[in-house]
Amino acid sequence: MEIHVQAFNEDNFALALSHKKYTTSEAIKAKNQFKYLLQYLGPHGGLNAQTFVVEEEYVSKDYLQDYASYYAYCFENYPKFCKRIHFFNTSVTNEMLKKFILDKLDSPFNFNEHYLGFIVVKPIPTTVIGLTILRNSNVNSEVLSPNFWGIRSYTVHFFGRKLKIDSLAFQEQDSVVAACATTAIWSMLQGVAKDFNTTMKSPSQITKDADTLSSDGSRLFPNKGLSIGQICQAIHNSGLAPELKQPDTSGREFLSVSYIKRVLNAYSPLKIPIILVIDPDGKDEGLHAITVAGFQQGTPEAVNPKPKISWHADNINIIYAHDDQWGPFVQVTFNNEIDLRTKWVEKTPHLSTKVTNIIVPVYPKVRIAYEDIEAIVLGIDGILTQFFDSKIKHDLVWDLKIELSETIKSARREYVIDEQLKYKLLTEHKPKFIWVATCYIGNFKIFELTFDATDVNNGMVGLDMLCFLPKEPRNELIEFLELSKEEYESKRSKRSIAYYHFILNGMKAYKEAPVPHP
Repeated sequence: MEIHVQAFNEDNFALALSHKKYTTSEAIKAKNQFKYLLQYLGPHGGLNAQTFVVEEEYVSKDYLQDYASYYAYCFENYPKFCKRIHFFNTSVTNEMLKKFILDKLDSPFNFNEHYLGFIVVKPIPTTVIGLTILRNSNVNSEVLSPNFWGIRSYTVHFFGRKLKIDSLAFQEQDSVVAACATTAIWSMLQGVAKDFNTTMKSPSQITKDADTLSSDGSRLFPNKGLSIGQICQAIHNSGLAPELKQPDTSGREFLSVSYIKRVLNAYSPLKIPIILVIDPDGKDEGLHAITVAGFQQGTPEAVNPKPKISWHADNINIIYAHDDQWGPFVQVTFNNEIDLRTKWVEKTPHLSTKVTNIIVPVYPKVRIAYEDIEAIVLGIDGILTQFFDSKIKHDLVWDLKIELSETIKSARREYVIDEQLKYKLLTEHKPKFIWVATCYIGNFKIFELTFDATDVNNGMVGLDMLCFLPKEPRNELIEFLELSKEEYESKRSKRSIAYYHFILNGMKAYKEAPVPHP
């Protein structure tokens, strides 16, 4: 096998991605993916690649499956072997590499420390960027460390040695066997396969999972794109349950930025990448799918009381998405309540990107959707706002997320709380997945409510409520709820009344107020 070590620069990188028969280096330089990756891997992107190693005759499982599905049947004799390019943020020589492979390095050199990841180069026209696993350059690029909940650990076999890297796999859209939606699903499955026992599939397999025909009734290959229904079908056939979020019936075509942030925040603890369906530049030239792997959240600030409910998720200021038309971990920011700034519109200020749908893959046992719990929280916030009116100078701020019950129990072990109540909370059986609604005033946690995420949405899904208010305001709140109970019951539905009593009983569950942390 041939191994070449080269300096990382524009010409060498373009040549490494090219193919002497199908795609020239000049054609490579014209690609958006090349421009993005050149910057991403360079000093401005944060990875600061210095050298790369070209591994010839590389066997890529994903490409082989696509090759067997389509390219093997072409009259053109497309090769079945790929190239793989490995990147390092330090100078590596042929001699060093040889000694590393033979375990004969004269001085200790940590290849894993300097390893940035790899790109598989497919021997086909134009859409050459295959399986790509690169270190995330955004991790330490901001004052606040972003939360990358959609990544996992990969083991890279590098000439008989094992290197580790935390990332999420990327590849560009192969317009023959996969469209953007297929590639978005492929990246999502890469992030979740290890934890949820789902099968990692090639783009051609995902396309086949979507349907037997394209959305317009024509054949699947060459692939022209997937409909929303086909995306959901492909996710279902991968062992996950798709939750489709779309604009309400009020005539809106796009989802609000606030809602997008709340959904991403709510489902992030599941650690499953989430798919956004976007109108890239508002030109009505077709929709596009990207895969969100993380976000950055600003420091929570005290919010002045306001008529509408306040959400902790509104502090999200950047999301990071795999966009097959650009690259991995592309930064997406927000212009206003409906407009996003993406790579698609960064050079055209008068245009913006909008979100038409969110597709959230969840574990099949999760049956209660975010919207079901949000409706309950809105009602509870209304009750509590009546009590706190004019009593507080900062607004109630809610954080709503789905968690594993074991995560909640582990956190509650640290609470300073009545022993009998703590024992009850830690030993009683809980469903595997729990919705947790946490309420703050400023930085002070005042309530924690949990709900069964595996029940039916018309049932009483409340599990427990903890109140962290000091004794005097807690007793005042209990008194307020008792005095208002009769009036509330006369005006509300049985379901609303049930949650009213859920709050009241939670307030009375213990004599001394618990403290969230020692």
